[in-house]
Amino acid sequence: MGDLGSDEVVTWPDISLPVKSNESYGDNLTDVNETCTNLYCIPDDDYIEMIEEYIFPTPYEWVLVSLHMMVFLVGLVGNALVCLSVYRNLSMRTVTNYFIVNLAFADFLVIIICLPPTVLWDVTETWFFGAVLCKLVVYLQSVSVSVSVLTLTFISLDRWYAICYPLRFKSTTARAKTVILLIWLGSFLLMLPDAIVLDIRPNPNLHVDTHYLMDCTYTWDEAYTCIYQLCIVSMLYVAPVLLMTVTYFQIARVLWVKDVPGSTDNHPANLSCRNFAL
Repeated sequence: MGDLGSDEVVTWPDISLPVKSNESYGDNLTDVNETCTNLYCIPDDDYIEMIEEYIFPTPYEWVLVSLHMMVFLVGLVGNALVCLSVYRNLSMRTVTNYFIVNLAFADFLVIIICLPPTVLWDVTETWFFGAVLCKLVVYLQSVSVSVSVLTLTFISLDRWYAICYPLRFKSTTARAKTVILLIWLGSFLLMLPDAIVLDIRPNPNLHVDTHYLMDCTYTWDEAYTCIYQLCIVSMLYVAPVLLMTVTYFQIARVLWVKDVPGSTDNHPANLSCRNFAL
């Protein structure tokens, strides 16, 4: 394997790890079998120690963890206050506020269930929580993102209809609750592949039986992953962005050309959306 000096750096699973000098291993290097169980032909205990040193957070990563803790606390308090305010004030139980509560609840779900394990996963590059939580955490995170995006989209549609067609606007809280229920059901179905094909896999470069550097990833063919990700991006990013761009553009045009909503069919509030339709 050649002489390993105390200042040498070797490449190991796409990372750079400092390798200890020969003296730190003592006579163990001479006792390694001809068939090596790791990349450096060193004892497995020393190899695992190198992995532990690598995954231990650096000062920069501790700063990142601290910032995530702040986001965790602020997110919990903020979203809880939103839900509590609407719950305790009957006057705030409007259609738009129901959608906002739904958005807050989705964010609350991400913060509680997904943020802590995801931060640990990012810092250590290891999934410590087993196969069940691999499926559950990532699945719920995807569902929450889908719910947030679809909720924002329906808020834009609700405001567009209320502003462009105020005389025909008859949105109700019962209808809003039905839409919210459909959003959650659709999100659970849309992200179902995450709950089916996600599983933990060891690092392919790791030949030692260890729970370090395990990854929570898709188990189907990479081509299917690309297709699935393209579908998700199209349905939860491209389409909502285009739809919200059109609706808010028309809302801005309507609000720009009128002063106060009128009560006749000839008022710009009723004509402008048809005239400005793209």
